[in-house]
Amino acid sequence: MNVRLVLSRIANEPYIEGSMWLGIGKMARKGGLYTVAQHSLTQANVAFCKSLSLNEHARESVGKVVLQVAKLKYAIAESMTALKLIEDDIPASIFLMDEKRLQTYISSDKAESSETIARRILQATEWTACGGLKSTPEIKDRYLTVLKLAPNWERAHFDYAKFLDSLFESRVSASGDVRTNAIRTIQECQEHLLGSVQHYGMALQLGQRHVYQALPRLLAMWLELTSLEGRSGTDDGGNRKDHLFTNQKQMNDLIRTLAPKIPEHVFYTALPQLLSRVVHQNDETSKNLALIIRLVLGKYPRQAMWSCGWLRFSKSEEKKEVGDEIFHAAQKTLERNEREKPLQNLLSASKSLSQFSPKGSATAVRMKVPNFDTELRHFVPPVQAALSLSPGALEGSATTGGDPRHAQTRRDKP
Repeated sequence: MNVRLVLSRIANEPYIEGSMWLGIGKMARKGGLYTVAQHSLTQANVAFCKSLSLNEHARESVGKVVLQVAKLKYAIAESMTALKLIEDDIPASIFLMDEKRLQTYISSDKAESSETIARRILQATEWTACGGLKSTPEIKDRYLTVLKLAPNWERAHFDYAKFLDSLFESRVSASGDVRTNAIRTIQECQEHLLGSVQHYGMALQLGQRHVYQALPRLLAMWLELTSLEGRSGTDDGGNRKDHLFTNQKQMNDLIRTLAPKIPEHVFYTALPQLLSRVVHQNDETSKNLALIIRLVLGKYPRQAMWSCGWLRFSKSEEKKEVGDEIFHAAQKTLERNEREKPLQNLLSASKSLSQFSPKGSATAVRMKVPNFDTELRHFVPPVQAALSLSPGALEGSATTGGDPRHAQTRRDKP
């Protein structure tokens, strides 16, 4: 690092020097070395200021330094100073602008990009919400402003979903009623559920950084809402007494839209949770669960078949019927792929073996095993390697048929 700093000074490249100091300061702050971080960020700010007339990206980099300094101040319990640093030059009217006016404002400000401004606002909003410094509508407006500035930012959708999730839990607790009754009768709870699931789903579409937090929560909220039974009857105006049925339908429509857009390997991490609820009291929920499982099995049949196979031999006729439908649909997908014919042979052999009844007191059985073009080791899910999600390695897998080299299972992370 010292050599690179010396070379950047010899070459008279203050922007490169500032970038290196900024990286050092960021790592030092995350590591708790606040004195080192303070010195490095100061050096970065000086270097970027020197390059304002030489590099068009220098001014935006100054904004990144300010953001890191604000995070440093917040870490050492100077929260008000941190908020002032971030929001000092952001007008309050920006949170009341519609999308068109907001883009006009951003385009007129040549200093920072919309992404950089979105990062500053989101960080300030998180601190504000944590400290209870603004009302709920004001915090919502801030989150929505961030989403207008950076609609394809995974973290923004995830943080907004968490905020709506916290509002939902707070409203249920404040009701003083049984949880199921509160969700069934309070429309505000249902609205928070719908909004949270929508943005958890958007976050999972855009990336998998928060998959172990977003996906289990999305599934739990969806299944909790659709498992409730509505109360029949109408009011004096002929309308339903509650909006549960409408919101349940809206929730299932939302899941049906999200399911094909979320990568299949993301749902694979929650396959046991999906399989455990495959027979649901809500018919539309059952159809959506079958759809998701079918997508996973069709994409990664060699790994998912071991988890899904028990459905076909369940004692429950309903589960057996659902399992047959899922495998029949997956088989149609596999028939279009010549490389997956060995899987069909393995499924047939496994079915025959599971239904075989030995005669008398025989302890050994001899059976004909069909010939496979693919070694059986490719069908065995490597449990030891199934501890974490590796989307990059998954997409670049060299296994035949595009299946993941290692099966992934859910693991809770802090």
